[in-house]
Amino acid sequence: MSTVVERIGRYAADLRFDELDAPVADYTKRILLDSLACAYGGLESEPARIVRACAQEELNGGEHATVFGKAAKLSAPLAALVNGVALRYQDYNDVYFGPAWTAHPSDNIATLLAAAEWCDRPGREFLRAMVVAYEVQLRFADLPVARNLWHAGWHHTGACAYSAAAGVGALLGLDGAQLGHAVALSGARSNTLSEIRHGDIPMDKALSAPLVASQSILCALLARRGFTGCSTLLEGPYGFRHAVAGGVDVEPLVPRRGDFRILKVGLKPYPVEGMTPAMVQAALELRTEFSIDPAEIESIRILAHEEALTKPSWDARKLAPTTKETADHSFHYCVAVALVAGEVTTRQFSDEWLRNPTVAGLMAKTQLEEKPELTALFRQGLRPAAVEVKTPRGAFYRKVLHPLGDPRNPMTWDDVTKKFFAQAEPVLGSKLTREIVDRTFSIEKEENMRAFAEMLGGKRM
Repeated sequence: MSTVVERIGRYAADLRFDELDAPVADYTKRILLDSLACAYGGLESEPARIVRACAQEELNGGEHATVFGKAAKLSAPLAALVNGVALRYQDYNDVYFGPAWTAHPSDNIATLLAAAEWCDRPGREFLRAMVVAYEVQLRFADLPVARNLWHAGWHHTGACAYSAAAGVGALLGLDGAQLGHAVALSGARSNTLSEIRHGDIPMDKALSAPLVASQSILCALLARRGFTGCSTLLEGPYGFRHAVAGGVDVEPLVPRRGDFRILKVGLKPYPVEGMTPAMVQAALELRTEFSIDPAEIESIRILAHEEALTKPSWDARKLAPTTKETADHSFHYCVAVALVAGEVTTRQFSDEWLRNPTVAGLMAKTQLEEKPELTALFRQGLRPAAVEVKTPRGAFYRKVLHPLGDPRNPMTWDDVTKKFFAQAEPVLGSKLTREIVDRTFSIEKEENMRAFAEMLGGKRM
């Protein structure tokens, strides 16, 4: 009987573009444009600049793939890493909640784009590989464990090792056996510890997933040359099932053809942690509807599900964030700045806003509480929250079950296009930004992803 990684490899090799129905293909392209928006917005962040300088000045050994917004090239693994850090920095990219792990499967995209450009793959094959990577990663998120694995110290970044290898291997044209080895080689050395999100969150937040994903290019290349990995990595007595997943059955890690969970991925209208959009939306709606002046606010209650209060990335350091990385994981900060600024965009995570005394004052008046009703809904796959603001005029309450970007209230092409223009136009100009939108919409018609990728670098084709 074949092993789990072998069957994942066969799935990745056998899935065909023609199996992607119209809703799947359309949403995959929308996710791609959303992810590119995140990358341009994070392009000049400090983590992105440091990694880019290191890659260009100290490590580069080839010109295989394009660096977003820079009209420059690096080796495919380094371009994957550099672009991935920019994409991940803002915490603006997609999100999925499963019982085992949260997932940000767009963490695979920079790696897939670098591989597709380097290997001269057509747009159809890139979309197929993107769906492969998403479906593999979401199966890890959906493992039926008793409690989310990051409570046991395992961060969801580790799943990118398996998913990126599956997607890259598909782009390289590996057969099922080779793909199984690529997945095993990559997965065996990429378990990531949850401590990276605890306390003051460092720059590592932007690095962890791109580093794991980018190494899958090497693993896929090795597998193509006959290098073998551990076939029992997932179900063996010392493998993922027992060492990481607490003994849970890992058979569900093999995706089933026709079951496309990518349709359940959420997008973000704000650059915040994945559980926060409903809180921000509630605060913004209250501010607008009731003309709330921050000066009149007496107290704020944030009502959330149990996981929001107990997850490893929620702790006392989030009550007084001093960096963007920590602030976008602070429910208190995100709600307070929404009530003060009337918006939550990249600007609200600048040093000026992080030191804003009015925001700090509202944070001190904020309480976070668990509401059993919201916990029950979260366990059903929702991302709910509620906010109550008390003033001398009365208490104002808003509950949001399906924030904008939730699969039940999805961001439309117009929504994602606006987000892309806001992030990319300052880098690329309006004409090229519009061209990227249009070509992403019909990316399956691209005969060669090299031209598309070079356009992302700022070079007109």
